[in-house]
Amino acid sequence: MIAFLSDWGSESYYVGVAKAVMKKIAPSVEIIDITHGIKPFNIRMGAYILQRATPDFPDDTVFLAVVDPGVGSSRKAIAVKTKSGKIFVGPDNGLFTFVCEKYGVSEVRELSNLELHYGASDSFHGRDIFAAVTAHIAKGIHFSEIGDLLMSYEVLKFWKAYAEGANLIKGEAAFVDRFGNIETNIPGSLAKKLFDYDDKVVIAIGKKKFEGIFGRTYYDVRRGSLLIHEDSSGYLEIAVNQGDASETIGIQGGESLAIRRP
Repeated sequence: MIAFLSDWGSESYYVGVAKAVMKKIAPSVEIIDITHGIKPFNIRMGAYILQRATPDFPDDTVFLAVVDPGVGSSRKAIAVKTKSGKIFVGPDNGLFTFVCEKYGVSEVRELSNLELHYGASDSFHGRDIFAAVTAHIAKGIHFSEIGDLLMSYEVLKFWKAYAEGANLIKGEAAFVDRFGNIETNIPGSLAKKLFDYDDKVVIAIGKKKFEGIFGRTYYDVRRGSLLIHEDSSGYLEIAVNQGDASETIGIQGGESLAIRRP
C-alpha cells in the first residue's frame, strides 16, 4: 500500500500523473490519498499531519510525502525506514521529523539509484524521483537498492510539549485546519492529568492571553466561545464553537504556547 500526501492541491493534475507513474511501475499497488491540502510550502504542517495519519495505516505501508519548496536545490531526496517497518519517501527538509521521533529510525538512504527514477525534470521530483522510487519499494525492491546509506537527516526545530508543575502545560501550535481550529502538539493525556472537564483555562501566546474551557466536544461551550479539548488524534485542539480560533487568537502554526489554570 502507498499513502500519498502533498501540498499540490486536489485540483492539480500533478497528483494524477504521480499516481499514473506509480501504477505504471507497480500496477497492483493500492494508493490512498492522505491529503493534498497541505498549505503550500508548509513543511511543518505536512510533518505534523503525516505523523497523525500514520497510526491508521498498516506497518508495511510506504508513505509518499511531498512538500518540497526546495525542489531542484541541493536538498537530498531520501527514504526513511522506521523501526516499526513503515517507510517514508520524500525531500530531506524536515518533513519526516515527527514520524522519525514517533517510530524511531532504522535506516536512511538517498534516492541515488538513477535506474529507479522515471525522468529527469529539475522541478518535478515528486513524479520523477519520489513517486517512482515509492512504487519500486511498494513493488518489493530491497531497501538497500534505492541508493546510498545516509548517517543523518534534516529535522525541524520545535517546542516539545511538557508539564511544568501541577498547573501549566507548554508546547506549540502544530498547524491550523480548514475550520480555523488550532492543533497543538500537546497530548490530551497530559492535559487530563492537570485539568478536569469544564475547568476554566488560560491560553497564553507570548503576551496575549485568552480564557476558555477544557471540554470534551465543541458543544461544551456556547457558540463563539473558546475551548480546548482532545482531538481524534489524541492531541489538544484549541477551538471556537462554530468559529475560527486562529482568527480569534491570531496564530498560524509554529508558535510556542502555554495553557494553565486562571
